[in-house]
Amino acid sequence: MRKGKILIGLLAAMIISIVAVGCSSKTSQPVAFRAEIAPGTLSVDEYAKYYPKQYDTFMKTAEMSNEGSKYGGSEEFDKLTQWPFLKEIFAGYGFAIEYNEDRGHNYTIEDVTKIKRINEKSIASCWTCKSANIAGVVEEMGDAYYGANFHDLKGKMTEGITCANCHDPQTMNLVITQPPLRDTLTRLGKDPDKLTTQELRTMVCAQCHVEYYFAGDKKIVTFPWDKGLTPTDVLEYYEEKDFSDWTHAKAGVREIKAQHPEYETFMGSTHAEAGLSCADCHMPYTMNGGEKISSHWWTSPLKHMNESCLTCHREGEEALKERVFYTQDKVADMMAKVGNVTVEALEAIAEADAKGGNQDALKEARALQRKGQFLVDWVGAENSMGFHNPQLIMETLNTSMDYAYQAINKATESITGVAAPKWDVEAPKTNTETMKVLHDKENAPKS
Repeated sequence: MRKGKILIGLLAAMIISIVAVGCSSKTSQPVAFRAEIAPGTLSVDEYAKYYPKQYDTFMKTAEMSNEGSKYGGSEEFDKLTQWPFLKEIFAGYGFAIEYNEDRGHNYTIEDVTKIKRINEKSIASCWTCKSANIAGVVEEMGDAYYGANFHDLKGKMTEGITCANCHDPQTMNLVITQPPLRDTLTRLGKDPDKLTTQELRTMVCAQCHVEYYFAGDKKIVTFPWDKGLTPTDVLEYYEEKDFSDWTHAKAGVREIKAQHPEYETFMGSTHAEAGLSCADCHMPYTMNGGEKISSHWWTSPLKHMNESCLTCHREGEEALKERVFYTQDKVADMMAKVGNVTVEALEAIAEADAKGGNQDALKEARALQRKGQFLVDWVGAENSMGFHNPQLIMETLNTSMDYAYQAINKATESITGVAAPKWDVEAPKTNTETMKVLHDKENAPKS
């Protein structure tokens, strides 16, 4: 009898709840399905009605703080002051005018419109990673969008980066919306609509956090991945295209400006090979009001290590943070040294040219300096101070320095006519190779 009364009571409570929900306003009732967000919805405020907890974390990208991070952060400061060599290597290009640390995704529209690099001749391609409106504008204008005047399209950019950049509004599934990534994947034989969920948890970030250039007369935003994703792969692609962004004001070198190659640098790293995605570290799962959600506060994992790093690592927060800083300190020290040698190479070329140096030798010097500059710029433009892939980044800096010293030698040769001495003997390196060399020596025929 008691069980029957309890059952009747529960049924009555359920009926009352159902009636109450049916009588309440649409905005206060629980979300029963996701399709209430209309196709093509861009405004983050519309998504916030259904996903308020995710929205709250997304709005944290408006906060400006360098706390927890040593080389990045979201406070706006002058990177030309932070790294003096940058102003010298960008001479004659917009990045020598103003180059600031990025603020959060909330500020994309504001920051791109106020930066001094944007002038009356800037093209619409510069909007591409700043607004959720881009896919619709490209659909409307086609390739004519890219080369249009930046300022003429300002009125079309009503939204910054929103949920619509990465999600289908009806299913909330992750999707590739940005035309440059869709075009690149298709060109390379990969269907952008048939990626796995884990692939998408990286690829939605790769819509913007990548190296790119403006291709052809139409200035189409293009990702140079045809030969591979490493810095040297991308450099080889540019060399084959004979592409340059500008000519250096002092040294006359046709230079290439690296952008923000986080995706390319991350791929092949320890974390990527372990199957992790960008979202695993930058959008960790958090408990919010008893609900498990993916944080949309896109920031350094060092600001939420318990949710991001310590789900896998067991060293403890302080020990792990010190390890991160150790890696970043080594990269920063090396980048500063390589940057200085890169400037010395530019100075050597400019001085040799002013003194009437041999033009054939100077042509070689410029070709070498161009390669070295792109590689050190890759490291500076990549927003992890090497942490995304320390081995690759240190290798890139070493290669960059080698190119810079070769350029200096060639510039000197153009004046003196004397080539720098070379000692190009290959080291066996491994034990096995060393033993083989010794064996071959012992068994070589006596002369």
